[in-house]
Amino acid sequence: MRTEKKTICPLDCPDTCGMIATVQGGRVTSLNGDKEHPYTNGFICRKMRRYPERLYGEHRVLYPQLRVGKKGEGRFCRIGWDEALDILADRLADIRGRFGGEAILPYSYAGNMGAVNRFAGYPFFHRLGATQLDQTICSAAAGAGWSCQCGDLPGCPPENAAEAELIVAWGINIKVTNIHFWPYVAAARKKGGRLLVIDPYCNETAKAADRHLAVLPGGDLALALGVLKALVDGDLLDRAFLARETEGFDRLAESLHSEDWPSLTRESGVSRPAMEELATLLAGSAKTFIRIGIGLSRHSRGGMAVRAIASLAGALGLFAGGQGRGVLLSSGAFRGDKRKLTWPSLAPGDTRTVNMIHLGHALTALQPPVRALFVYNANPVSVSPDGSLVRLGLAREDLFTVVHEQVLTPTARYADLLLPATTFLENHDIYTAYGHFYLGVAQQVIEPVGEAKSNFDLFQSLAQKMGFTDRAFYQSCEERIADYLDDMPGLPEGCAARVLAGHPVHSTNSCKDGRVLVGRRGKFSFVRETLGPEPQVACLTRAGEFADPDLLARFPFRLLVPPHADLLNSTFGERYPGRRGEVLVNPVDAAKWGVLDGAEVILENHRGRVARIARLTSDTRQGVLVAEGIFWPVDADDCAINDLTSQKLTDMGGGATFHETLVAVVQAGGFEPSRFKESLAAQ
Repeated sequence: MRTEKKTICPLDCPDTCGMIATVQGGRVTSLNGDKEHPYTNGFICRKMRRYPERLYGEHRVLYPQLRVGKKGEGRFCRIGWDEALDILADRLADIRGRFGGEAILPYSYAGNMGAVNRFAGYPFFHRLGATQLDQTICSAAAGAGWSCQCGDLPGCPPENAAEAELIVAWGINIKVTNIHFWPYVAAARKKGGRLLVIDPYCNETAKAADRHLAVLPGGDLALALGVLKALVDGDLLDRAFLARETEGFDRLAESLHSEDWPSLTRESGVSRPAMEELATLLAGSAKTFIRIGIGLSRHSRGGMAVRAIASLAGALGLFAGGQGRGVLLSSGAFRGDKRKLTWPSLAPGDTRTVNMIHLGHALTALQPPVRALFVYNANPVSVSPDGSLVRLGLAREDLFTVVHEQVLTPTARYADLLLPATTFLENHDIYTAYGHFYLGVAQQVIEPVGEAKSNFDLFQSLAQKMGFTDRAFYQSCEERIADYLDDMPGLPEGCAARVLAGHPVHSTNSCKDGRVLVGRRGKFSFVRETLGPEPQVACLTRAGEFADPDLLARFPFRLLVPPHADLLNSTFGERYPGRRGEVLVNPVDAAKWGVLDGAEVILENHRGRVARIARLTSDTRQGVLVAEGIFWPVDADDCAINDLTSQKLTDMGGGATFHETLVAVVQAGGFEPSRFKESLAAQ
């Protein structure tokens, strides 16, 4: 019998698509976009169309397993769930008894964006008294910058961009990472609108744009301030709007006078005439929509970059809304009470916290040591910065590592106990979105494959096995969803039953005219809203690694690691065994350093060495290397691209500085230290 069932994509993507799963004989045979979902509009990305390959593929983890080989080899023997839970409960209880709960570290993120399953482990680890994980790896800096500047203002609904005269895609590759925003771009251009892409390299979206402005990696702060300075110097501001709808602009204007043009142009990589031209373009486009990407915040002044772009949007009046006007970073559509999912009241008191960016340090140097690591919803061997240290820590024989996973990832190969996890098609959950304003609940589509358990079921079973009697551990998934929906801000009154029945519901935090001034004071403030050490207004702050003369002398290239169209972070890496991925090299740089098109090259710095295949192209500027995608290691001795990235944190939010990495590049097999030093001396 062939049936079609509605579901929702769980991946860490702004689109959170509504999908239709075709089921025949209890198996999912295809996935397609839900034509009835107002944002998805019937199409999904190529990654998810192939999802049944992951569901039933050879890499799927189907049963609980115990390690029998060396850590990292990925050799296991099958056991039953009863034995697995007994081992897990006994080991965790023993470690807590001997070393205290803080010797146990959970590591998870957004491998499953369903609200229940994403946070399913939190009640258990609170009750255990474990070390808490500060989940900052993706959007923490961007969120902190937005909050500091905008308070609780939500973003503008993406639908408003369809009427724009000018759409600015700032640090976001729409055609790869936000494909359902593209129809609004197409609609606007059909009416005469234009698309401007601001990005360090000419990506797929930039190739399709009316104009591409190549900013240096980490240069977005200086560019936004330069455009603001040009607006002030040219008196291109709507003074009436600023007086009526904002406060604190005089403070910002005074600060801008002290910013010198040479610094702004040097730090941004954009000339003063280009910045002045952009200011004129923005001021002359009454209907402007700015779509901000999170990636531009992943450097040492990432939070300040978001503050500056938000201030620019405020100076242009975009927060006042109106047809075709707006600014969107993250929608902020539904702000449910996270405590209903995480149960912090179960914690015995203050426990230590580890920033997930510092996993390498936590597993190799933290005192008292981490004795147990519990990984779910994440693949830290691939995504954590300074990856060689992470692998070194995972190789410790005195570290008990549990991995709950769908497929045999590079991290799963280090597990002492490997547990099979469900996919979104095999469990029930509720999904919000950060790129649009819809919420939905997805029912289980098929029975779990093999003996897979959802995160929620695993932690409920484990808590009961350990004798925890708290109410949190006896809730059903349905009860937790209903509790989370109760009194949720943004949820239209009286629609909970409709949501639970599987219908997408639009947030009340979105207005048809795009107006987003619903903050505490009803005005946009150019002065920071939160207390703390951050400057009162957006200003040029010092770069980190990019301003280090010692590193610059050794590693002359800025490395950018943006998303790849075939991967979502490291998810789907199992599809490409043996594929190293490419690195884009400007032809001028290639000639200088002896890099050949199609040749294997080594990217290296003081943290590690990674092999990639060189592709010579003018799509990237001189001095900037672009390595799209987090591909899995080709073999057991191979390294990952994030071996090169740093454990240093962003200026705000404690986020990752993935896009502030300096490297050298050499032809594989031809590296000689003496020649490397001679090349540096000749620069």
